[in-house]
Amino acid sequence: MLPAGSRRSKIRPPRRPLAVGSGSDMSDSAVDFDKSWAVLSHAISQIQSKNVSNLSYEQLYRKAYALVLRKFGSRLYDNVAQIVSRHLLEKREELLSLDPGNVLIDREDFLKRALNVWEDHLKAMKFISDVLMYLNRVYVKENKKMLIYDLGIQLFKDMVILYNDNELGSRLIGIIFDELTRCRDGELITTKSHVISLIGMFEQLPETPSHVTVAGKDVQFNETYYMKYYEPSFLSVSETYFNKFSLELVGRKDGSVYLHEASTFILAEEDRLATFVPETTAPKVIDLMNNIIIKDKIEAIMDLPSESHGLAYLLEPVVGNVLERKMTFSDQSLGQQVLDLNAVYKLILRIDPEVTILKRRLRDIIFKQGTSILTHLRNKMASDSANNKKSVSTSHPTFTVNWVESILEFQNQYASIVAASFSGDPSVEQCVALAVRDLVNNPSPFSDPSFKINAPELLSIYMDHNIKQLSKSSGQAKLSESNGDSADQTEQFVTKFRYFLRAIKDKDAFEVHYANHFARRFLNAKESSQGRNASSTNKLGVDLEDYVLSKLGEETGSSSLEKVIKMNKDIRLSRELTQDWKNYSSNNRPGTSIDLELKICNVSEWPKSMTKDYKRFSTAGDADSLGFVWPTQMRTIMGSFEHFWHSGKKNDNKSLYWSPKFGSVDMRITYPSKTYEINMSVYAAVIMLAFAPGSDGSNPFDDDRQLTYSDIKELTGIPDNDLKRQLQSIAVAPRSRLLVKIPMSKDVKNDDTFRLNSNFKSPSVKVKVLTVSAASSVAPAKSKSASEGKEKSAKDEEMEDIQSSIVEGRKFELNAAIVRILKSRQQIHHNDLIAEIVKQLSNRFQPSTIMMKQRIEDLIDKEYLRRDSEERNLYHYVA
Repeated sequence: MLPAGSRRSKIRPPRRPLAVGSGSDMSDSAVDFDKSWAVLSHAISQIQSKNVSNLSYEQLYRKAYALVLRKFGSRLYDNVAQIVSRHLLEKREELLSLDPGNVLIDREDFLKRALNVWEDHLKAMKFISDVLMYLNRVYVKENKKMLIYDLGIQLFKDMVILYNDNELGSRLIGIIFDELTRCRDGELITTKSHVISLIGMFEQLPETPSHVTVAGKDVQFNETYYMKYYEPSFLSVSETYFNKFSLELVGRKDGSVYLHEASTFILAEEDRLATFVPETTAPKVIDLMNNIIIKDKIEAIMDLPSESHGLAYLLEPVVGNVLERKMTFSDQSLGQQVLDLNAVYKLILRIDPEVTILKRRLRDIIFKQGTSILTHLRNKMASDSANNKKSVSTSHPTFTVNWVESILEFQNQYASIVAASFSGDPSVEQCVALAVRDLVNNPSPFSDPSFKINAPELLSIYMDHNIKQLSKSSGQAKLSESNGDSADQTEQFVTKFRYFLRAIKDKDAFEVHYANHFARRFLNAKESSQGRNASSTNKLGVDLEDYVLSKLGEETGSSSLEKVIKMNKDIRLSRELTQDWKNYSSNNRPGTSIDLELKICNVSEWPKSMTKDYKRFSTAGDADSLGFVWPTQMRTIMGSFEHFWHSGKKNDNKSLYWSPKFGSVDMRITYPSKTYEINMSVYAAVIMLAFAPGSDGSNPFDDDRQLTYSDIKELTGIPDNDLKRQLQSIAVAPRSRLLVKIPMSKDVKNDDTFRLNSNFKSPSVKVKVLTVSAASSVAPAKSKSASEGKEKSAKDEEMEDIQSSIVEGRKFELNAAIVRILKSRQQIHHNDLIAEIVKQLSNRFQPSTIMMKQRIEDLIDKEYLRRDSEERNLYHYVA
């Protein structure tokens, strides 16, 4: 080591050798070590006493040069070490006599004097090194000794700092730690510069070099006093302080206080470390601090109850915001919670770049909060239903709309949290999405097992409800020549269902439910005279159903919506056929009293739940048949259309069947008070036609014709469940009592009697009869016979058909996936095949292990693949 500020100089011998015996120092007889050392030792003492002005460096250099040249280098080196050691011991005693005690100003003076001793020693060693330059160049180099300057530093460590079992060093370290503790406690210290200089001094004090083996080579490792004594003690003191600090904060049992105090302390500590601690030590202290203050305590802080401001408390406003629909999470009134959540995120990020702890807690809280929101919605619906005496069902449109909107708002709230508090972390955002996905696809969020959540079905109900509402609102907008708001609502609706659809695991089940609702919307809708309801188009003139279908195709792929697309094609063809029929009818049957709007459905493409019994509704039905009986008033027009249908031979290879289960009828009925245009279901119209005047044209109200339930059933052939629902709709519902039921009660019994209601009145000429729901029409269990109790409701049968369609569709997709995998691999082991199937179909549904095994066995039976003759778990593709 070279002294600070020194320059490398080239050492030259004297210009002229001195003659032997001339009295010169170069003469063997003249070189007296003791005399020369006396001069040098006196000079060294003067240097250490800062009296250097009267010294002759040339003379001193010659003395040292002569001693080294005459082989006295060893004695000179040792004597220098001894005199320096004695001087340092004296300085040590002087320092120890200044006991600082507990007075802070004395401590500062003590540190200052210790630094002065160190700095004076370094200056002295620089002068001494200059005098003994030749000793360094020759003797030290040849004998591999420490340079004189380095020897001085080593002696300072041994004679001042480490002497007497590290007495002075321990005292200095203790004072430094006390000052740093005061600084950590928030006090302003005046010894800052002294502490920094002393730590720098410790870094310069070398320890005995040690050797380590690195990559098979012996490498010298120079440890310092700082590394051996100061750093371990500093880490120990820091650990004690961090433990005490964190335990005090935890003891306050306030999450917000902990987050604020811990964050403030950590930032301040990093600033202190940058000031007082070398770069090699700072990361160790930071890791220690992170582990004690954050890693060991943060989970307990997050798990604190709401009254103690844990993580659940910080996220509590989300539930209120969702239920009240009033503000986003980043609202100013929630600023403190946003800051606290940001503090949680930043603290955890220090110990875990993936913030695994936070994401795990978030998923638990999101699931609990989401379940509480659903429970609130269910309870509110149950309360409203109890007040209105209606049945409760999670598939009710009111609950479904509130559920979907709440889930979307719930996710939106957490999106705001991620952006405002978690720096938009993509991994946290994905965690929220997965948690919401688990919530959406949880079939049993309620303790009551009768309330199930079928996400694919409920999303389809939500879309069905909104499409109907948007069709109405956009129709009204067209009348007012302003449909901009309707278009905006359409875009919002599309955005919402697309986001929600991404959270659904079983997208194939959604497609089946959507196809079912799509079919019902078409079959039950009333078309306009132009063949399309004007309310079904948006501001761009694009059909609403087509627009929604295109957006669904972007999410799931058009191939998965193949059946719906074909159904939509049938709808367009039906409108064209209706227009052709109207043109034909106006030319060939002018003045007809019945007009038809036709809906032709290809049985193979439309839902089986709607088409499975299509053959029972035929035009051949009459009063003696077991099937449905079409009224005489309708048979004529139906026959005319059948003739038109088969004309031109374009439909010769197609069979035509009429279905009264869907669609509606506009019927003009003249009551004593007024003539009304009443829209009702086909079944209801058939019942009303049973009360129509006969061929003599007599007034049915004058005849006071009465029919029993059994009479109506025999005349119409309508199934019992449907017949009771329709009679409840037109004879029990308060606003549409077209018939009088005797006796008047909600339930329809076999011995009830019905007649036309001559007192029917409505404020509007146009009346729409709404068919009561299947759940509302179910009679109490005590009034059912044993056989009726065993019968399945139409709703149950429909759900079974839908579930059957889902299962069949999954069988086809599984078969296709297995064949596709085997065809590309040619051979594959069972576990690898299962994993690949799950990977390929994960975006469609989650295939069960049992179903996958069944499909593999089925394909083996069909000889698409075979098992290996020796290894049973290995499959081969059969080309």
